[in-house]
Amino acid sequence: MSALQECRIELAAARQGEADRAAVRGELEAALQREAALRGELILERERTEAVRLVLQALLMSLRRFGLRRRLFLSRIARLGRETPDAGPQSARHAVMLVEARRVMGVAQSPDPAPGP
Repeated sequence: MSALQECRIELAAARQGEADRAAVRGELEAALQREAALRGELILERERTEAVRLVLQALLMSLRRFGLRRRLFLSRIARLGRETPDAGPQSARHAVMLVEARRVMGVAQSPDPAPGP
């Protein structure tokens, strides 16, 4: 085999190796993006769980011998809402606290509007 043919074979192998490395690099970048997205979802789920815990705590602190002291419960929920940040991951607590507090109070949930055309 001539030196030129050997060089061509080595060049083809090098090009194939570079293509393989590029494919692996792309897969790695995609996996890192998925990991970041999952990390963000995990943070939001932790905040939602914390919101439910806070509502339950407010409920327990508002229960008395003859039942729920509604005014006390509502004031505790209002205080929690004021103390919760309006930005960042903790802001996800607002919606959950509202839904759960309404559930405790027996307020009917309004259905979500149907998506438009």
